[in-house]
Amino acid sequence: MSRHFDLMNRGAHPPTGNQLARPARLGAGPQPNPPVVQILGGEEDPLASVLWRTVRSRRWTIAAFTLAVVAIVGTVSLLMKPKYEAFARVVVVYKGDKDSSVLGFKDVDTSLLEDPEDHAAIDTQIAILKTDALGLQVVKDLGLATNPKFTGSGKSTPSQETLLHLFQSGLTISKIKGTRLIEIKFLARDPQLAANIVNTLANDYVDEYYHSRFQISSQVTGFLSDQLKELKAKVEDSQKRLVDYQRDNGILALGDKENIVTATLDDLNKNLTAAEADRVQKEVAYRLARSGQPELLEKVEPGTVLTKLQTQETDLQAQIAQSAVQLGPANPKMIELSKQLAQVQKSLAAESKHIGDRITYEYQGAVNREQMLRNALESQKHAANQMNASTVQADILKHEFETNRALYDDLFQKQKELAISSSLKSSNIWIVDAARPPDRPSEPKILQNIALSLLFGVFGGVLLAFGLEKMNEKTITTLEQAQVLSSFPALGAVPLMDGRRSGASFQLAVTNGQGNPALVSLMQPLSMAAESYKAVLTSLLLARPTPPNVIMVTSALPQEGKTTVSTNLAILLARLRRRVLLVDADLRRPRVHVALKLNTNGGLASLLHNATPLQEKVIACANVPNLFVLPTGTVNLPEDAELLASNFKDLVDSWRGQFDHIVIDTPPVLPVADGVRMSVEADSVVLVVRAGQTARDAFVRAQDLLLKVNAPVSGFVLNAVQLDASEFRYYVSYYGQETSKRLQTGA
Repeated sequence: MSRHFDLMNRGAHPPTGNQLARPARLGAGPQPNPPVVQILGGEEDPLASVLWRTVRSRRWTIAAFTLAVVAIVGTVSLLMKPKYEAFARVVVVYKGDKDSSVLGFKDVDTSLLEDPEDHAAIDTQIAILKTDALGLQVVKDLGLATNPKFTGSGKSTPSQETLLHLFQSGLTISKIKGTRLIEIKFLARDPQLAANIVNTLANDYVDEYYHSRFQISSQVTGFLSDQLKELKAKVEDSQKRLVDYQRDNGILALGDKENIVTATLDDLNKNLTAAEADRVQKEVAYRLARSGQPELLEKVEPGTVLTKLQTQETDLQAQIAQSAVQLGPANPKMIELSKQLAQVQKSLAAESKHIGDRITYEYQGAVNREQMLRNALESQKHAANQMNASTVQADILKHEFETNRALYDDLFQKQKELAISSSLKSSNIWIVDAARPPDRPSEPKILQNIALSLLFGVFGGVLLAFGLEKMNEKTITTLEQAQVLSSFPALGAVPLMDGRRSGASFQLAVTNGQGNPALVSLMQPLSMAAESYKAVLTSLLLARPTPPNVIMVTSALPQEGKTTVSTNLAILLARLRRRVLLVDADLRRPRVHVALKLNTNGGLASLLHNATPLQEKVIACANVPNLFVLPTGTVNLPEDAELLASNFKDLVDSWRGQFDHIVIDTPPVLPVADGVRMSVEADSVVLVVRAGQTARDAFVRAQDLLLKVNAPVSGFVLNAVQLDASEFRYYVSYYGQETSKRLQTGA
């Protein structure tokens, strides 16, 4: 027996912490079996593991959905009639732009294109381009109602709503980012028609904009004309009232800010100042003249006759003084000089009197003139004070007149400018790029559609995969899900074996009679399935210090693979050179003889009636030495079922002495009680769970039934697991893809 353990221990792994610490379920009885080694799987991030496993397990669903979407989209794209898209561009110029007005006239447009930063202005123009009025105008201009290239049918004239719908469905208007350009696009089946529609729409839009401006200008012109008439009457009336008031109050305008009263007052003030200065000057001369001294008068009027007389007097006096010394006083010359001096002095006195009289007269005249000017100034001040009150009202009338005249002049100027600018066909909007018939169709975009369909298909396929996985949440699909629901250890996982999927990696081949899953350990000993059964057997034999002699294999419900597990475990035990008895104890639905293609005569049913000894009912397998099979034989229910329940312990005890291992395929534990009854006589019970089929509640219920009778359950086996599941990743990584293919084909 030690050699047996050496052979099986080659595939064993030490138990993990999770397995050793796994608690028993609530309400369960004592656990007679220690935890068993988990030889498959590993710890991963739960969410990532679930997502990746779902995608991998449903990859064919995702691929099929993606292929269907791509095929549908590709077919539709190829069958679609090509459509052509033409485009034109128009520019919107704001009032703040340079050269936006014609001939330098001020723009009087009342549109919304006021603020260069106002994006709503562009949006407004785009909305105008999309209006039904412009659309109907284009339909009318091009006669689209009767054009089959536009309507798609020439049988009848579509309604206005239909025409608008066709027009709007092909029209696309957008703003080019970062510019003031508006792009107009139209999609049609005919390239020339698309270009004509775009150009007509652009031209109608520009014309409509011009007509709206012209209409506004006309309205403004009429309004200005009415206002000018009223203002003209106001100007004339205010001017008349101003003139009448000035005339009545003696206010004669001399300038913008002067009248006759203020002008006279200013002149009098200046003249009085000059008269005062002249009077002061003449008063000085007058006071000097009153002294009677010629030398003082000479300072008043130097260079006159008086100066000459003074010079002559001085000369004569000098001559007399000189002659008196030389000639004496009686000298005739002295007498002559004395006469001359007397004559000069007489003349000097006469001239001094004359000058004094004249200065006195001039002084008196200056005094009189100053007094007259002062009197006149005072009189004019009085008149100016009286005028001030009248001037205030005159200024009010003058301001009213000037205001009315300025307003009239401004409106009159605007009217002239508007009349000239409205006669010129200028606009803030014009076409910068007219539409041309496109050379290539814009739709369908086959490559783009296929690429998008591929993305949508993958995305939709993933969603579909998760949806299907969600629908299967009631069943057990992974080893992790089964471990969560079970207090028993997982003995291992067996891959799905489907002979119909030939050519798939690690699947059974259908050729040469190798398509029977029950014989995979015999026919393909190096395949993944065979390795999985070896791992299960290793865990089973090492679960106890002493290998189990009687191994019972059962399941919760039928068709979960317990017969396949039983036959493969029996084959592996027999290949270890141990005598193995494979018993088909499922009297209601026996399957061992079908899996091994054996004759059903005799068997367990006959043995229950003690009709023949065991040696005559046991069938030896020629291809597997040491393997003996006891089929059910011809069963008589329910009598044979009762006999089996009552005699099963004796039968098992008798078999123990003849065989090293007895593998018993029992009925499922939920439909009938046979399996639960027989489980207490076994050394080890293996519960088979089928991935994607066994319901969670059924799995839990089956464990409860076995725990209630203290059945020696060693663990469970997850059967029919998808090949791409994480449970088999170590196998693939160890052998490699090429080696796995070689092992699969038996090369």
